[in-house]
Amino acid sequence: MLLLIVAKCFATTASVSSGSPGGVFTPTLLLGGGLGFAVGAALHAVFGAGVGSPGGYALVGMAATTAASIHAPLTAAVMIFELSGDYPIVLPLLVATVVSTSVSRRLGSESVYESELRRRGLGWDLTLEGRRMKVSPRTASTADE
Repeated sequence: MLLLIVAKCFATTASVSSGSPGGVFTPTLLLGGGLGFAVGAALHAVFGAGVGSPGGYALVGMAATTAASIHAPLTAAVMIFELSGDYPIVLPLLVATVVSTSVSRRLGSESVYESELRRRGLGWDLTLEGRRMKVSPRTASTADE
């Protein structure tokens, strides 16, 4: 599982950096699920069945990595809950998504969608009235042509 996680990280990085169309969302789910499963399997091997199944850890890992990359903790938690339909996993999902989003924002990272907009020269300012779109001069001159 750990080999798959490392290989997927390299493959996704190579794909995205080459400029080819491709997503980041689904690989994020795979990486989080794989890492969560590995942690769950290790805990299960050390502490036995009392810590829950590795599958539950995989679901929580999927939600946490998704929330950290898109900065939307409730969206990630609800999405994974709907995927599993497992009521006891709701609290771990919520805690993991809030913590991962907080850590991601503290590290100064933008969401994958924000960084793509900024790469294209688009962004926004937060004002009292809400978000106000701003366009860089490079993008505005390209749009006029």
